[in-house]
Amino acid sequence: MSVCVELLVFSARGGALHYAPHGAQVIGDRHPDAVAAALAGNPPDLTVLHSTSWRYAEGRVVLTYAAVLDGTPGPGARELPEHGIARSPDPRRPSPPQVCPDAVATHAARHLAWLRETDPVAGAALAAVPNVWNALGIHIPAPAGVIV
Repeated sequence: MSVCVELLVFSARGGALHYAPHGAQVIGDRHPDAVAAALAGNPPDLTVLHSTSWRYAEGRVVLTYAAVLDGTPGPGARELPEHGIARSPDPRRPSPPQVCPDAVATHAARHLAWLRETDPVAGAALAAVPNVWNALGIHIPAPAGVIV
């Protein structure tokens, strides 16, 4: 089974959170963290890199990472609309039948907002990017799987 890394680079403009998706397959024994950092370009301004979720899609496992660089939206960044979290209608089948990119990004934003409040190291790093810090303030902080 193949493993793919999905990187969502978060930024903000005008008080709104933006994200740009990137992806790559994990080849050989390369660590998914290293693949995610490489997708971000391994820049010196990489502020936060955090794994936020995984899902099975199209015959592969997709590991999603959230990254914050300098907070400025780059090419391909789009505003994160108000969106709910994808959930399964069947309590015996945890995977939702469909997961759209905005639902994955919303989940990751809620996870970053949770880290902002609960993880002193990640919180300090996010505080160094004030526009992203402020934009995360409108998202409900929640770890994976928490329904609020």
